[in-house]
Amino acid sequence: MFKRILSALLIAVILLSASCGDKGKSGDTPAETEQNTTPEQVETTETEPETGFKDDVPDTDYEGKEFRIRTIENANVHSIVDVEEQTGDTYFDSLYIRNRAIEDRFNIKIVGTVVADNAGEAKIILAGDDAFDVASVRCVNAITMWEDNLLINTEDVPNIDLTKPYWSQSINESISLANQNYVAIGAFDMNVYDLTFCLLFNKNVAESFSLENMYSLVDEGKFTMDKMSEQMQVVLADLNGDDKFDKNDRWGYLAHPKNVLPGFWIGAGEKTIQKDENDLPYNNMMTDRFNSVFNKTFEITYDTGVYFRKMSCDCDVPSQGRKMFAQDQSLFLDANLFYIAALRDMETDFGILPYPKYDETQDRYYSRVSYYWCCIIPVTNKDLSFTGAILEALNCESANTVVPAYYEIALKGKYSRDTESEQMLQLIADNRIVDIGDTTMCNKIRDGFMASLFEANKRDLASKLASVESQLQEYIEKIPQKN
Repeated sequence: MFKRILSALLIAVILLSASCGDKGKSGDTPAETEQNTTPEQVETTETEPETGFKDDVPDTDYEGKEFRIRTIENANVHSIVDVEEQTGDTYFDSLYIRNRAIEDRFNIKIVGTVVADNAGEAKIILAGDDAFDVASVRCVNAITMWEDNLLINTEDVPNIDLTKPYWSQSINESISLANQNYVAIGAFDMNVYDLTFCLLFNKNVAESFSLENMYSLVDEGKFTMDKMSEQMQVVLADLNGDDKFDKNDRWGYLAHPKNVLPGFWIGAGEKTIQKDENDLPYNNMMTDRFNSVFNKTFEITYDTGVYFRKMSCDCDVPSQGRKMFAQDQSLFLDANLFYIAALRDMETDFGILPYPKYDETQDRYYSRVSYYWCCIIPVTNKDLSFTGAILEALNCESANTVVPAYYEIALKGKYSRDTESEQMLQLIADNRIVDIGDTTMCNKIRDGFMASLFEANKRDLASKLASVESQLQEYIEKIPQKN
């Protein structure tokens, strides 16, 4: 279904015929409905059918008003929201096309300011400075700013409709708190695509050991943690024969240590933090299934010796790991969609997979969004109706223009090596999970005690939770005050 939607959107991009705000045509096609019109049919049809997503924002002339977007500079994501001209780069050209379309539609000027990461948006708001209409901030900062009454809840802003398909329904449901969307994720937030994690597998290594077809295992629901463990153990080798395993040898799995546990627990469909009937978070880490996944992750990495523990970690997908993977020194590499591009010059073919299921009884595969930057609307904003109109339109137009360019053309066309990987990317995008303990509370959970436990090969989760329980509870008890 996702591929059919993107195909329809690509037609819209190619023809440049669909406008998010066009109310003059009839026959809107829901995003969930298969599009059967081909480009050739469009050219020979008197009344051109609409394609792509539509918003309900009135076409208003804002007389050249500036829409000020404050974004961050970060090496792990696409953070630029505007470019001055088209250069032939598919992705950046799509930003140009999107922004000029919105500017022309509303007679505005989009002004994007790129600042250093965590550059002090809260201080600006506290000072009462109306410096920006929206700002992209880390998820961990957004929740603090909300608790300090510095943000406007997204669903309270005029012209924003979070039920529209260009807003991520599943992600926004998972990151809301106390039934409030203090932030919301939509197609405009491209970093969420960048920070979606997957597994890459080295085809040369897999074929050298006549391993089972990876894609078939996924399709048949048989790519499990046990199956992955079995494959990793087969390829483990002391390549230089020096009786020690180091950066010169072949491993089963390469990953930044902070990403190992969450990669597998989310692949298993688990979350560290769940939410109750009042949309309030609670600790899910003491359940039997979560603990089984937690322990099995240690078993298939540490106990089998297939995980390279001493890798230098300079970013989310370490350059040393990427280099070793490209040199056929590992079967699997933990990666996100952003860093797949860094492997475009790799001579050996690689494939793309979701993380494994816990076992074959699991209903489906799940994929991890490791963290995110989200658009906050500050309380200093003096024109919420204007802000809501433009932000809504940008999300709609992003779904029609930028997402297809990023996903269907730039990512698949340039970097994926086979049609099966394209199907896997589709599966991964359709089944993304955001775990509050991996994102909003990552300083306390993922990058806090979970990363420490894994790096030290310590498995007594119950004892660790007992020592941090009061801190977690204190955090959770702050949320109801926002009701």
